[in-house]
Amino acid sequence: MSLPILNADIISEIIEKLRDNGDSLFHFLCVNKFFSEIAVSVLWENPFKIRNIKNSKLRYYSIIQTYIQSSNEEDLNEINNLINGKIKFKNGGKPLFFQYGKYLKEFQLEEIKKAINSWYNNYKGTKKSAHAVEELIMKSILRQCQRLDLLEWDICFENGDLLKILQYKIKDLKNLTIICHEKCITNIFKFEYFEYFKNHSKNISNLTIDNMVNLWPDKITKEFISFIESQNDLNEFIFDNKGNNVVKDPITNILELRANNLTKVILIKVNFSNVSFDYLDKCINLEILGLRSNENLKFDDMDLYSNFKNLKKLDLSYNDWSPKVINLIIKKAGNGLFSLTIGEGDTEQAIINDNTLITLTKSCPNIKSLSISKISNEKINMIFSYLKDFKLVTLKIFQTKAKGTVMNSEILLNYIKNEESLSMLGLGKNDTYWSYYNNKRRNFEELLKEHNIELVGYRPNVLKM
Repeated sequence: MSLPILNADIISEIIEKLRDNGDSLFHFLCVNKFFSEIAVSVLWENPFKIRNIKNSKLRYYSIIQTYIQSSNEEDLNEINNLINGKIKFKNGGKPLFFQYGKYLKEFQLEEIKKAINSWYNNYKGTKKSAHAVEELIMKSILRQCQRLDLLEWDICFENGDLLKILQYKIKDLKNLTIICHEKCITNIFKFEYFEYFKNHSKNISNLTIDNMVNLWPDKITKEFISFIESQNDLNEFIFDNKGNNVVKDPITNILELRANNLTKVILIKVNFSNVSFDYLDKCINLEILGLRSNENLKFDDMDLYSNFKNLKKLDLSYNDWSPKVINLIIKKAGNGLFSLTIGEGDTEQAIINDNTLITLTKSCPNIKSLSISKISNEKINMIFSYLKDFKLVTLKIFQTKAKGTVMNSEILLNYIKNEESLSMLGLGKNDTYWSYYNNKRRNFEELLKEHNIELVGYRPNVLKM
């Protein structure tokens, strides 16, 4: 009996489902030319990011070896000279089956530098030659790729030659992350980064700024505004204020300039003392809003009557805001909201109370996904007492301390038995469910299995929206 023949669409779908499983994707490279070609297109979008490969050093080594073997003869000879030897390839240096470089779609500077350094550790060379090798391999990788969809760039990295090569690869760039360090602020003047991206990338849809700069000079602010105005499709903005700086201009500039276009905004560690919430209220097409670890937003400074018309997902984790502020934002979200993540902050005022949950039930009755990213163990049953008001598909809980397990909650057990909508339950590492295996845990697993509920680990620090 002959085996059924899988058509191209089915094979593509199988490989697409395994895009985060590096081991399986690498195995597909060895099946045949057809399987290999499809696997390469997925695996090499960003081979540095592929997960579930046991040995990261071996992964990095193999990837860099592949890129070097795909380099032109001049680059290869120069690399050999710098490492004082000759690179040995597994196939004896024969031409590779594919031009792997052309499939690269994501260039994340720090990840690629880490991979090159890991590869270089296998050879004997000086620190001076290590820097030269790093630069040469990055240039070779960029020359090989055809078009980038995603770029992460650190302003501390000084290399005008690399920028000259890069400009031809980012014409269709969709996702741009700029990492801004206070110590390297002069590099923005030197290389005019915002002007550079304005001239070479007109269709960025997602802009992320990892900010460690306290005060943006006027010249940079003007260049940033000009860059924002030049973009045709910018609709997602993420600002991660990693340095806890009191920064205002880049946030208010983009919220004001793209108020009618933004569908996704995430603000992290922002001081709202000089950033009015009105800027967010005016983003009329906002569908996703993430507000994490922010401070100094006052209830009296907010518009009580404006609402979000299209908001679908909301994250309000770890903010140092009063319950009145949190409640008002939930009220603004309205009955179109289907996903909420909420968690208490580190101060006495930043709590979840009954009023918060009452506001949620009244204002957002159509919630399907509820994630509690930080809650004290004593309040677990308070949260669960409101479950009856929702037909949840997903419920996730992260307790602050390992003092118990949700398995002991009769309220939750009854919800699982009586509400057929739930299909996923997430538990944080502090839930003592993970600490032991006994009859109670087996019974709980049987209950979940009976009701087709998947149990997953919940890591709220990983922000996915």
